[in-house]
Amino acid sequence: MNEKAEGRRAARRRMPRVDRSARQAQYVRVAAQVFYERGLQRASMQDVADAAGVAKILIYRQFPSKDALLAAIFEEVLSEIRAVYDSPWPGYGGAVIEVLRRARGNRAAYLLLLRDSRSDPEARRWYAIYEARQIEPFLTFLKPAEGAPPGAEDRARRAAHTLIGIVTETLINWIEDRDGLDDEARVRWFGHIAREWRRISRAVYRLDP
Repeated sequence: MNEKAEGRRAARRRMPRVDRSARQAQYVRVAAQVFYERGLQRASMQDVADAAGVAKILIYRQFPSKDALLAAIFEEVLSEIRAVYDSPWPGYGGAVIEVLRRARGNRAAYLLLLRDSRSDPEARRWYAIYEARQIEPFLTFLKPAEGAPPGAEDRARRAAHTLIGIVTETLINWIEDRDGLDDEARVRWFGHIAREWRRISRAVYRLDP
């Protein structure tokens, strides 16, 4: 056997295996920053490859299309938000501030979903998915009491939807640090709003006897 060929084979056997999941996570983070900086429509897979410092074919081996890459970005954010809601309730304002803490480690991806996807024709469906996934956690504050007027379940869902916009705009302001508050003040501020929202929503949507 050719000694050089055998040497190359031995070198390949000694090379560490590429961690596919870690590579995918790296590309997702890089892509989020590229899409955030260049825009969801303007940014291309080549831009992502350039930012990652790899050939474009390596991106396509992990994600067959730009849509698949965007899906990975948005699903990561949605999963993180759901993990917060699935944890024990930390009190009024606590869940939103925990989402903020997670968003600080993935700022571009969160702003893409919460802010930019709403105005992008190709990504708008992801904002609709985000909205739909907020309803069930918010309904825990609005469970109709026994003896509430008929149709209370439907009214509770409509009431829960009103909180989505409040939470979303609050998170955008906090992520962009535009409110001039520290996190302790933010919890107090949003906690007060959430308590009042629940009180008045239960009243005007007739969720109690």
